[in-house]
Amino acid sequence: MKAQVSYFIFALGLVSAAVQASETFSVVPDSAQGLGIVGGRYANLNDASAVRVAPANILKIEKSELLINTALWHGDIYFTQNGGQGVPMNRPWVFPASMYFVQPVIPGRLSFGLGVSTPYGMAASYPKGMGGALRYALPYEATLLTVDITPAVAVKITDDLSFAVGLDILYADLTLKQFYSWNNIIPGSPEGDIKIRGQGWGMGAYAGINWTFAKRHRFAVIGRLPVKVNLSGDFKASNIPPALAGTFSQSSSFQSDTTFPGSISVGYGFDVTDRFTVGFDFKWAQNSSHDDLPILIGNNQPLLGGSTGTVFGWRNSIDLGTGMSYQLNENWALRGGYLFSENSQPQNSYTPLVPGNDRHVFSLGVGWRGKTRGVDLTYAYVYYPTRVISGAASTPANQYDGSYTHQWHVLSLSVTQRF
Repeated sequence: MKAQVSYFIFALGLVSAAVQASETFSVVPDSAQGLGIVGGRYANLNDASAVRVAPANILKIEKSELLINTALWHGDIYFTQNGGQGVPMNRPWVFPASMYFVQPVIPGRLSFGLGVSTPYGMAASYPKGMGGALRYALPYEATLLTVDITPAVAVKITDDLSFAVGLDILYADLTLKQFYSWNNIIPGSPEGDIKIRGQGWGMGAYAGINWTFAKRHRFAVIGRLPVKVNLSGDFKASNIPPALAGTFSQSSSFQSDTTFPGSISVGYGFDVTDRFTVGFDFKWAQNSSHDDLPILIGNNQPLLGGSTGTVFGWRNSIDLGTGMSYQLNENWALRGGYLFSENSQPQNSYTPLVPGNDRHVFSLGVGWRGKTRGVDLTYAYVYYPTRVISGAASTPANQYDGSYTHQWHVLSLSVTQRF
């Protein structure tokens, strides 16, 4: 019973792991232009996705603009457990999308923007045929869907200084499914499933400034507050042994909360020539803002052996990068960028659902801009060096010890319509 309870508590703890690591994952921009200059966008981004990324930049947009983004993500994620069992992720394809709109009220002086995006998320799926203790230690499906509604207003204070403020109105939907070994409690009992589904809303705020401190030189600062989301929903368990029917029930309520971390971002942009622009970015993310995970499952609480949650040791992290663009002519532009994201996940809370490590993003893109329309296309390679985990103390019997390989290929497409 004790080991089974430990498995269950840690599995639920993966919810927190997914949410925390998603901030690092979400640093990859959702627009093709932003991805093309991935490490140098805060002071230079001039498409409508600046509503969320660098809101003071929307003053650069002179006409009403609608931006629609879509992307193809393909992941190659593989966990080789100590002892030889190999576990690939079953769901390698991800298809995110987003939309932004900017309306100049007084062109160049006052602008309003609105975004609908999915900045955080996870869709992890592992084989249901996993063997050994991993079958009961690792959820076979975990999905986190978020939708962020971001209204923002930007105003020109002086000819050289702009200010913007916006809201993060965030919806989160969490699903987790895992096999459960009732045999560990009542010998001879068939295994069952445990399922969690929870949803919730949260709200935060963000602000940004842009300062042109010299000709061709720009400086941007963006601050984002943490967003706490209270999750509520259902917990379900199947095949409960008759001997435990008076202790546990097939369904009960589920409640928890999680915090999407705040951040401070700084960007510098420099127009080397009229055609060639470079940028350099720095970001600090407060991943330690959610250091524990409450787990409340109603009358099934005894299943946790008296525990009401678990504790994590996530670390704050930084990003560093650069990006550049070259305007070939009036219509065409080339872009390239590099971004380094520091790992925030220590060994003792490592999980195959979010196989994090230091991350390197390399991107190349091209953009076409006409009088009323624009199209941007970018390819990015997201590389995580192989990470070897030893002594993952918060997993039972160190079941997650082993080596992890992890990479993503991203193709991003954006279409702009100006009115």
